[in-house]
Parts: sequence; structure tokens; C-alpha cells
Amino acid sequence: MRSPSIARRAARVAIALGLTLAAVAAIAQTVSPRAAIDAANAKFSADFAKGDANAVASHYTAGAWAFPPNGEIAKGREAIAKVWKGAMDAGIKQVKLTTLEVESHGDAAHEAGTYALMGEGGKQLDNGKYVVVWKKDGGQWKIHRDIWNTSMPAPK
Repeated sequence: MRSPSIARRAARVAIALGLTLAAVAAIAQTVSPRAAIDAANAKFSADFAKGDANAVASHYTAGAWAFPPNGEIAKGREAIAKVWKGAMDAGIKQVKLTTLEVESHGDAAHEAGTYALMGEGGKQLDNGKYVVVWKKDGGQWKIHRDIWNTSMPAPK
């Protein structure tokens, strides 16, 4: 007669464990993709302000592509680090990003926004718009495709 009692207890424990795991999973997913991407953008900007092109490139997936204005496609973190190092060497000290929209689709998301590039003393050197495709990589949102272009008029 003890078997049915043990089986019932085991079933209760299994149900309780399942409910606990479901609750933990729900809590873990409470950070919205928008909030995670906003945080990633803040870290990107902070790493840029430190002048660390490799840290900036670490925000990209290993297979990322960047499409800088007036340049060729930079494929992979090493090439992307060179793009950002070139921007730093050109006198850009700070990147300000303003997210206008984030839409997520499972482990991918896209973001549209505006940027401002600041030089010495906070002087604005450029402003424009961008579109980023994000991918979840190792549980973190990383930039997978990145294109931006200026909103400033072409020089005459």
C-alpha cells in the first residue's frame, strides 16, 4: 500500500519542480529585448569613449558585418575594430545613440535609430541614422549587421 503514496508524493514533487522551473524561466526573460539592447548600446558608447576599438568590436557577433559610409563592408570583429579605430583616430571621442524602434523575433531583433558623433570638447562632428540587426549570442544581444549614414549635407 505504500507504493501509491510514494508515487503520489513523487508526482507532487515533480509538479512543484516543474512550476518552479517555469517561474525561474519567466523571471529570466523579464528583461525585454529593448532593455537589453539599450544596455548594450550604453556599454558600446562607454567603450568607444574609452578609445578601446577592440572592446567596441566585442559588441558584434563573430560573423558580423559593418557597412560604414564611404567604405567597404567590414566583415568580422577584427575588421570592425579597424573601422572604429579609424573613427577614433579621426578625432571622434564619443558616440551618442538614440534608439527609435526595436522589434524582436526570437533570437533576432532589428533596431532603427539616430546617432551623433562628438569630437573634442563635445563638438558635434556628424549626425545620422542607423539600422542594426541584433542576434542573441551566448545569451547576450550582439550586433550582427550594422549600417549607418550621415544626415549632414555633402560638402560643396
